[in-house]
Amino acid sequence: MLPCSHSSSGCWKSIVKLGQKKSSDGRQLNSIFIGIVGDGSSVNFWTDIWLADDPLRIKYPNLFALEKDKWVSVANRVMSSNDNRNLVWEWRRSPSTPEEILELFNLLQAIYVYQWRRGSDRWEWRGDKDGVYSVSKAKQLFANSRTSTAAAKVKWKGWAPLKCKIMIWRAAQNRLPTKMELQKRGINLADLNCPMCNEAAESVTHLFTGCWYASEVWSRVGSWCRLNPIYAFDVSDLLLISDTCSKNKDEKQVIRGIIYTSMWCIWNEQNAKIFTGKCRRAVEVVENIKSYAFFWVRQRSRLKVSYWNDWCNFPLKSM
Repeated sequence: MLPCSHSSSGCWKSIVKLGQKKSSDGRQLNSIFIGIVGDGSSVNFWTDIWLADDPLRIKYPNLFALEKDKWVSVANRVMSSNDNRNLVWEWRRSPSTPEEILELFNLLQAIYVYQWRRGSDRWEWRGDKDGVYSVSKAKQLFANSRTSTAAAKVKWKGWAPLKCKIMIWRAAQNRLPTKMELQKRGINLADLNCPMCNEAAESVTHLFTGCWYASEVWSRVGSWCRLNPIYAFDVSDLLLISDTCSKNKDEKQVIRGIIYTSMWCIWNEQNAKIFTGKCRRAVEVVENIKSYAFFWVRQRSRLKVSYWNDWCNFPLKSM
């Protein structure tokens, strides 16, 4: 297997940041590039693949929820001095539940047996069996990646209106008319920044998962539904939330519908800000999500949802 040279590490790192997209053979693109840790300065501890076959945020979700700095590097969590390595954590609170303690024990064991190397970090290509990188092989892997597998995760059966589900499907395929996509199509815009936070370019990923405004909406929706903290890095992460809940079929359907409704309301709020200049607070948007979802589930499904006050307190309790 031939690794990338150090001089091209920046290029390879940019490729790795494509994140959740899929290659033509269905593999997640991040899984094709493996970080080989040297000094640990350019490999992210939780979000890059380096210690296991998946990012640590997926392998140890309970610990990741406790982490303060989601994008911290390996170097800032594993401190090296004279071949001795000390772990430095920044938890929101110390791991205490059985699940958290078990994950911490397994993580410590994995770090202990990891084969540490000297020098700079590097990235290995695992695009095919011989491990030799070439432009043509990379093009083959990327050829069908535009047809996002996230679109296949959209559940068309459910109580959310068709217009809502079509918007979700377009978001999953990165085909919403965000400023970044409009620019790619030759439309000149004076400002590419997100209208909600004005801190980064407006893309589908940023709009639904990176913007602080959306993050506050998801935090409030998660608290309302009594879910684990919602940490999404891509639209596909949002579409999987209902499937990862330990709920029965009807409860999963309710959670899925609430996620779709939330995305619909975030998108509409963004459009309102652009075209009317008006923007409601995140807490007001969540109240709107509750209203839409309550009306739709009552009028468009067989689910028995009883009282408005119960729904506002905890939607699954009202069933």
